Amino acid sequence: MTVLFTLPSATFLTAFSVMTASVLLVGCGSDSGSDKDAATADSSASYSLPFSASVGAEPLACGERTTLAGNANEGNGSLPQISDFRLYISDVQLATANGDFVSLTLDQTDWQYNNVALLDFEDGTSTCTASTTATNRVISGTAPAADYSRVRFTLGVPEELNHLDRATALSPLNIDGLTWSWAGGYKHARMDIVGWNIHLGTTGCTLDENNTNLDCSNARPNRPTYTFASLTPGSSTINFDYAALVAGSDLSSNTEGTAIGCMSSADDPECEALFSRMGLDVTTGQCLADDCDSQSWVTVE
Repeated sequence: MTVLFTLPSATFLTAFSVMTASVLLVGCGSDSGSDKDAATADSSASYSLPFSASVGAEPLACGERTTLAGNANEGNGSLPQISDFRLYISDVQLATANGDFVSLTLDQTDWQYNNVALLDFEDGTSTCTASTTATNRVISGTAPAADYSRVRFTLGVPEELNHLDRATALSPLNIDGLTWSWAGGYKHARMDIVGWNIHLGTTGCTLDENNTNLDCSNARPNRPTYTFASLTPGSSTINFDYAALVAGSDLSSNTEGTAIGCMSSADDPECEALFSRMGLDVTTGQCLADDCDSQSWVTVE
């Protein structure tokens, strides 16, 4: 069943972007320091974080890209045909230069529920026929008014929301194509090209013999956390680079007997290079370093 929802109008988004441009800030750093430079909680302000996706220097869009991606095929690479590119972002936090991180309280919209938001870069055209025309490239919310210069967020649906019933969940946790099953949970990210897919999600949750009680105590979370700094207020964008993510992958082949591309399995050879570039340990599903700082595919522009 395809779930349809109302997308905010372009006029509203434009007006919102203008309103928040002067306070748009993102960045990275440690948790140390005092947060007294941030205003007290009784004074809040609106903040927005724009995102983009690319294949190298080329903007990501449905259909074939002209930029080569994946160099494991004797260094030749492939021209990917994008068929899906959607990611869940959660636990967004902001911080001043010397202050502690504070949560960005997300606006509750069709794209944002509780502390999780869906970024959607495909528009249902060309090779993206399995998806909808609706897109979303901004996260918005409120936080104590301050001169923020750092941001931290997690890629993926948080555990407390990861096993909802999609049939009754609120948008954007009711979207077709972004779940495996109740036990498997949501696909934290779905980044597909024709003939090769990347589905990032938590693995290892188990059900009891009655298929009712879920145990995720030994699961691989596969939720990278990213932190950024040194951004220009009002003009910085967080970019996901598909070409950088698959730089060590051969998009023209796949290990026999495994899922096409990577479905987050620790035993899938195609996942090892991808997880490394996400900053994740493929065996444990945890960050290789603090806040997955070793990642090499998400940048700030």
